[in-house]
Amino acid sequence: MSRIQKIACALSLIILASCLGEKDIASSTPLDIIISLQKTPCYGSCSVYLFQVLNDGSATLTVGGMASDNLNLNLPDGKYLGQLSNSEIEEVVTYAENNGYFDFNEKYDDARVMDLPATISLVEGHKVFNRFEGPNLDGLYSLIESKISGVLWTKTTEN
Repeated sequence: MSRIQKIACALSLIILASCLGEKDIASSTPLDIIISLQKTPCYGSCSVYLFQVLNDGSATLTVGGMASDNLNLNLPDGKYLGQLSNSEIEEVVTYAENNGYFDFNEKYDDARVMDLPATISLVEGHKVFNRFEGPNLDGLYSLIESKISGVLWTKTTEN
């Protein structure tokens, strides 16, 4: 075997051996939205905001009209970042489980009815669009809004 063939063979073995080793590409869980609450606009004076929490606890709040009043926050319109603890997330998920949230339909609406705001909630992948003749989820909404009010929000530069 020539010297070039020996080098080529050695390189092939090195490359093959590197493919056999265990790779630690990303040992963390992918980030997903675990809790979300959105209030949509109406023709009157309705709170408008979007709150989302990822499974690592990082949260975003997009504040629109009247939202600060409803959430007991003094935040101008814009986008904010914050953090929820694992126990706060678990409290919301447990409340949803205990109150049949995961049994509700995905959509409660009637397109013929105008000027009603929607409340769109999501817990662990189950989404409920609640605008017309839907279930009373005020307890869940209040719990989530209490978590929103308890966060120390930082305005982002994306505003």
